[in-house]
Amino acid sequence: MKKIFNSIILYAGLFIAFILVISCLQLYENANRLFGSKSSDSNYWLTFSKKLTPDNIGRKELLGFNENDVAKLKKWSEIKTVYPFSANEFKASANGGDFIPFYTDLYFEGLDLKAIDVPLTDEEFQVKGDVIPIIISREYLNLYNYGFALNQGLPQISEDFAKKIEININIVVNKQNKTYKGRMVGLSDRIHSVLIPKKFLDSLNLAEKPQLANQPKIYNRVLVQVKDSGDEGLISKMKENNYESNQESLRSAKIKSKLFLVLKAIAVLGIFIFALCLYIIVSFIKIQFLEKQEEVSIKNSLGYSPKKMVSDISRRFSINLMTVLALSLILIAAGQYFLAKSSVSNGLLSIYINPWLWTAIIIIPILVYFFVKELIYRWLLRSWKI
Repeated sequence: MKKIFNSIILYAGLFIAFILVISCLQLYENANRLFGSKSSDSNYWLTFSKKLTPDNIGRKELLGFNENDVAKLKKWSEIKTVYPFSANEFKASANGGDFIPFYTDLYFEGLDLKAIDVPLTDEEFQVKGDVIPIIISREYLNLYNYGFALNQGLPQISEDFAKKIEININIVVNKQNKTYKGRMVGLSDRIHSVLIPKKFLDSLNLAEKPQLANQPKIYNRVLVQVKDSGDEGLISKMKENNYESNQESLRSAKIKSKLFLVLKAIAVLGIFIFALCLYIIVSFIKIQFLEKQEEVSIKNSLGYSPKKMVSDISRRFSINLMTVLALSLILIAAGQYFLAKSSVSNGLLSIYINPWLWTAIIIIPILVYFFVKELIYRWLLRSWKI
């Protein structure tokens, strides 16, 4: 009875250890899917601008990024790519006509289409006739619907409907007024700006200020693709260079780093429990041999190989270990399925656990088999002088 109780405690401990370690591995992958990872495939986007100080206020040459700044940023090991923003050098305004009676001054920015999170081709995102395709931040539309429209008695508009509306864009270049039709072609969650085709914007800038062609380029801000926005090295370099970025993105990265720290702590605890269980298993088998010392000695004298006896015990234990591992993985797979289906995952998680985790059912029992067999056999030879 005592032996059965000890076995139950032993395998229950192993079950908890496997649950802790494997859960941490799966949660690590889930966290990477939700927050991005430090791997070369991950994509974090940050918008860098320089901090306003009494020395650089109103001085574009100091407040903006020149080609030298951009070249230095590209050399940072934490950064994958840099995309400078082009800003309008001309006056622009918009009005909604009779349907949405509003008027506002506008600013435009241009950016490489590869950096914009709206699935458009170069053909789709270019000026055709007098129609300018526009991409705005999704936050701007929300601001209009839930702030401006309600307070001003204007109609609220959905995303689909907004793409069907044309507004009047008034541009002043070389003291000449030009009127275009602006049509929204997409909403960006990554970039808080009003984006129009970069080539079109640059051409209007040169038309307004031809001298820009012979001057060093100055960008008000830059969009950077980084490996990990929570990287301490990146944050340290940003502080050194007085660069600022989206605090929400940095906050998410800090949450991710704290989450990973907790997962590592839990994984270490699981490994400790697993090592403790292995120690108990070895002691357990040793006690079995001690209790059956006479039986083992008789079998040895009859020709039974001590190595084979140890091997049989190790094999039996490895099979039990395999069963415990399978139960652990099935439980975690079920948990992953329900987590992926829940609203928390927001459709970003896989309903399956990492396929490599299933290989643990084979690898761990085989490793433990050889480990236990060699350890016990050496102990047997040394203790009993067989």
